Amino acid sequence: MDREIEKNYTPENIETKWYDRWEKDKCFSPDLSKREVFSIVMPPPNVTGKLHMGHALDNTCQDIVVRHKRMSGYNTLWIPGADHAGIATQSVVEKRLYKEEKKTKHDLGREEFLKRVWAWKEEYANTIFSQLKKIGASCDWDYYTFTMDEGPNRAVRKVFTQLYNEGLIYQEEKIINWDTVLQSAISDAEVEHKEVKGKFYTLHYKVVDSDEVLNIATTRPETLFGDTAVAVNPKDERFKHLIGKEAIVPLCERTVPIIADEHVDLEMGTGCLKVTPGHDFNDFEIGKRHDLPIINILNNDGTLNDNAKPVQGLNALEARKKTIALLEESEQLVDVKDHKHQVAHGERSDSIIEPKVSKQWFLNVQKMAEIAVKSVKDGKMNFVPKQWENTFFSWLNEPRDWCLSRQLWWGHRIPIYTCDSCHHVFASEFEPQNCPKCLESKLLQDPDVLDTWFSSGLWPMSTLGWPDEKVMEKKYFDIFFPNTLLVTGFDIIFFWVARMSMMSLHFMKCPPFSEVYIHGIVRDKQGRKMSKSLGNGIDPIEVIDQYGCDAMRFTLASGSGYNRGLNLDPAQIESSRNFMNKIWNVFRFISPFLKGTNPKFNLNANLKKLDLEEKWIVQELNETAKKMNIFLGEYRFDEASSTIYSFIYDKFCSWFIELSKPVLYGNDSDKIGFRSDLLRFLFQEILKLLHPISPFITEEIWSFINKNELLITQNYPRYNSQITFEKECEAMNEFIDIVTKIRNLRASVNLKPKDNIEVHFFTDNKKAAKFLFEYRSYLKLLAKVEKGNINEKSKARPTQSIMSATADVEIFIPVADLIDIDTEIARLKKQINKMIVERDKSQKKLENPSFIEKAPDDVVSEVKQKVKNFNNQISSLEMNLENLQ
Repeated sequence: MDREIEKNYTPENIETKWYDRWEKDKCFSPDLSKREVFSIVMPPPNVTGKLHMGHALDNTCQDIVVRHKRMSGYNTLWIPGADHAGIATQSVVEKRLYKEEKKTKHDLGREEFLKRVWAWKEEYANTIFSQLKKIGASCDWDYYTFTMDEGPNRAVRKVFTQLYNEGLIYQEEKIINWDTVLQSAISDAEVEHKEVKGKFYTLHYKVVDSDEVLNIATTRPETLFGDTAVAVNPKDERFKHLIGKEAIVPLCERTVPIIADEHVDLEMGTGCLKVTPGHDFNDFEIGKRHDLPIINILNNDGTLNDNAKPVQGLNALEARKKTIALLEESEQLVDVKDHKHQVAHGERSDSIIEPKVSKQWFLNVQKMAEIAVKSVKDGKMNFVPKQWENTFFSWLNEPRDWCLSRQLWWGHRIPIYTCDSCHHVFASEFEPQNCPKCLESKLLQDPDVLDTWFSSGLWPMSTLGWPDEKVMEKKYFDIFFPNTLLVTGFDIIFFWVARMSMMSLHFMKCPPFSEVYIHGIVRDKQGRKMSKSLGNGIDPIEVIDQYGCDAMRFTLASGSGYNRGLNLDPAQIESSRNFMNKIWNVFRFISPFLKGTNPKFNLNANLKKLDLEEKWIVQELNETAKKMNIFLGEYRFDEASSTIYSFIYDKFCSWFIELSKPVLYGNDSDKIGFRSDLLRFLFQEILKLLHPISPFITEEIWSFINKNELLITQNYPRYNSQITFEKECEAMNEFIDIVTKIRNLRASVNLKPKDNIEVHFFTDNKKAAKFLFEYRSYLKLLAKVEKGNINEKSKARPTQSIMSATADVEIFIPVADLIDIDTEIARLKKQINKMIVERDKSQKKLENPSFIEKAPDDVVSEVKQKVKNFNNQISSLEMNLENLQ
């Protein structure tokens, strides 16, 4: 305690200081001397990225686990990195190029454009890393990996080549998501579905050689130029007689077969379906089942081609208007109705995604998916919470072959080569010099790049040097792979977790992780997803600047457990900041007493010296340590936060510190010294327990107590089986309950805190009576009890009193001389009537079947709790009213 602690806690002064110190002292590096291993990879944020609250939650959860494991004696490694984010990065650079130079990528050419992208990456890549450091991410930056570094690039080429040679990667024309702005295939993960006000158009399809006309409804009438069939359900009695006949597609007058397919919904629309295999995912599958021809009506830029001559050259929306006009002219438009529906949009381009048949590279994942499912069912990889394995299974039980190719320039270029001489097509792990078949040197590489998720799928392996054996040895691959844990959001279980599992099981014969913890999604306080359009996003860096990192982390942890979402209210962050201030201020109070205290204080050796409140706080601390280890081990960050908050605020600060004041300000030097030693021990344990959640303030305070040691290197508190003070705890908790009830009674009649009172206790429990007598000085200190009487329950109760009770003790406070009885009776009656009105309002909601049926479960639970709380308050007030009367 050589330096004075500042009056106010100022996070900005300490956070950078301690992060730099931890980095300088290599505190985030693995400790190979430790036997138990814990390893985890950071889900790589986009290199273009800026930290959002989702990142803050994800990395806070990881950091809490990592710090806890490190302090618990594990050889711990957390690997950071960044994703090249093919579409996102290329899109940003293209926009910048056009804005600043009015040029497109084609004006520069592929090689020059890629130089610009690399330059942009170098310029902006550090933003996300500095932000990760700002939230306290204790990852080993020596292991930092970028998905397009030499190591991951080699891993990508090896995996692609091997899968190609195994016959699992193939090229074929299939239907994919086509982004008309990027002019590339994109993955389902890069598609956002937005509700759009559209229309249902009902069209006439005439049956050939018949007077019958089929009414068919569609939201995209312009696609009729690609129709190659009309489908009905084989069980639909209305149309059974037409199966096998032909219909005429409006406007283009093409005859197409009427087919039977169970995909057609008997209840939906008119019961007839126009089938456009080239531009609808479901229709494509119908087309495969019935061997239908595919007509592509779209150019790559989204305009219609010469297969749709009446609307050729128009984009989809323009073509729709013209198609409707032509249908009206030909009297083939039956009806138009307003219709809200979900429409796919590109996440980056925000353009409407067009399903389109295109020649792409695909990976057959059928067998790989089967093995990945088995690994989870066999318990080799476990989801926490367990129910998220169902999301994993839902995709892998019926997987679609993975479209690997993207028509971009930024990314891992597909390592497929075609010989210009003999036209041999082959894949190569290394850059080939000549054709393996004819040895000619003129080779053409496939122009497309791989889906970003392909390199991300190899992340747990490539970050540890695989497949380069020398790098693997240097990075201790055999120690840290497979990883212990993955922490991520449920929205990418399909796209990332499943693919990492398939790749690892295929190449390493084991899952990439033992456990996968799935956290919820951060939403605003109303439960809405944060988005630019709603303007409800919360910038974590702004939060840190305003409230401090520890307050933000504590708030995120407090709301994160096994729930699907975290509704973030700025008021919660402010509350967490107040909690940090409380910790700071309580240390300021005890710090003068810590000078000269014993840094080696041995609790076990002093257990017999403890008095009642000391035994109580030590027992409570021990139980807190037990719970913290359980909750952090189970990723119940909400329960861990609640546990440490309750101990610090409700027990240590509110009670033990208050009970310590008479000792610390007393005249018994031995008691002062012992209590000071114990306070130092207790506060050090508190700092250790809280450190994984709120690392900066705890490290700062620790430095005042132990200037030569870092808190981050200390051992995490464990449960101590030698501490067995259950009976003392019961007595102390009874005393706390009594004081709390006295305080509540005082407040119920608006007695001032300084007003002394007389209290009558009634109990038949001799131990309780003895305890109350021995602790009468504390009753005076904590509840302003000037005079007290302890009686058996057979004795008469005082009149004109307010009362409360614990399990063993009845508490009566005479108030005739303290308040105006008539005024108080009137006030209580008015308050009771007001609460009954409010209670009845809530009760009526619960009696309304419509409310119970339509309201969300959490809202119903909230109303039920309101009714319960009102009933409890009314009962308490009625009891006081009865006593006063």
